[in-house]
Amino acid sequence: MISKPVIFISHITEEKDISIALKNFIEKKFLKTVDVFVSSHEESIKLGDDWMGNIKKSMKDCSLTILICSPISITRPWLNFEAGAGWVKDIPVIPFCHSGIIPSKLPVPINSFQGGLLNSKADLSKLFGRIAEITHITAPDIDDEDFFNSLNTIENQIKNGLIVKDTKFIKNLLLRQVSLLKYCIYASTTDLGKISSIDTDNLDLSNYNFKFSDIYNLFNTSLLMIFTGKKIYQLYNQIIHEIIENIKFLLLYQEINIAPNIRNLLNQMLFSLPLTDDWFNMLSMIDLNHNSSIKETLVNLIKEHSSVPSLTPGNIIIHAIFYYNSLIFYKNWITNYENEINAILVDSEN
Repeated sequence: MISKPVIFISHITEEKDISIALKNFIEKKFLKTVDVFVSSHEESIKLGDDWMGNIKKSMKDCSLTILICSPISITRPWLNFEAGAGWVKDIPVIPFCHSGIIPSKLPVPINSFQGGLLNSKADLSKLFGRIAEITHITAPDIDDEDFFNSLNTIENQIKNGLIVKDTKFIKNLLLRQVSLLKYCIYASTTDLGKISSIDTDNLDLSNYNFKFSDIYNLFNTSLLMIFTGKKIYQLYNQIIHEIIENIKFLLLYQEINIAPNIRNLLNQMLFSLPLTDDWFNMLSMIDLNHNSSIKETLVNLIKEHSSVPSLTPGNIIIHAIFYYNSLIFYKNWITNYENEINAILVDSEN
């Protein structure tokens, strides 16, 4: 009995559906003239089989290796191991990308192999050409709407899973700084005696309201920085800059899947920096001025106005108005940000 050529599909467990779909597609189109090995498929490894032994034998016997590459799978060592096994054997190793990653973004050493996109008919046609060389038959056509529809469905499921995973990453990355930003908003508008009893981690800012006259607390020493003597407005400015630095990383790091609404919010925060710098330099000058009466005058002016006063060029209260406007902006930003994060994470648990 003449043995059929073996094609080895390397994949991670979470992406078995997409690997099995490709296996069935290839075997159907090549009329069972090839054996396609997928470790998670019941025909590849049957109950009671030596799992590692079967994988080892299939890797040894295969004529071509296909790597199923996604933003998750490329981080797993097993994929690199199986790619290396194909390279050592000097057989074709073809990375096929899906769910948001492209061949040019593959990591070393996988990017040394010529890859393609799994949902590209042109790239699959090239794959069929390589398989046809192995089987010594004419390459079949790749038209099969059922396969591509199935592939799109599976990709959407994987992408949604990646969105949840990366949303958790975003939440954890910004968690401490968002909590500190809440503290700064609350501490700017609340007397010192009330701050120590507030759990800012769980503070719902959407239900927290304050007046312009409440912000006279901005020159108080921060309870979180009491040993350094850092004041609330200084910590506030520092935290905004720290958040923006982390957001730059998130937006530039292409391996992270960011939900569109969250991406919009991150961009809003990124471009809000002038809102902070408008007041920080001038308030610092007033605070550090040897003439303490200037600061006292500003604090008294703030206390006199429950609503936002008119902007008057040259009046020192203009810097407090910018400060108040920034507090309102970041209060609303935190509320929208937490709503979007929680919407994704709560939906994933239902």
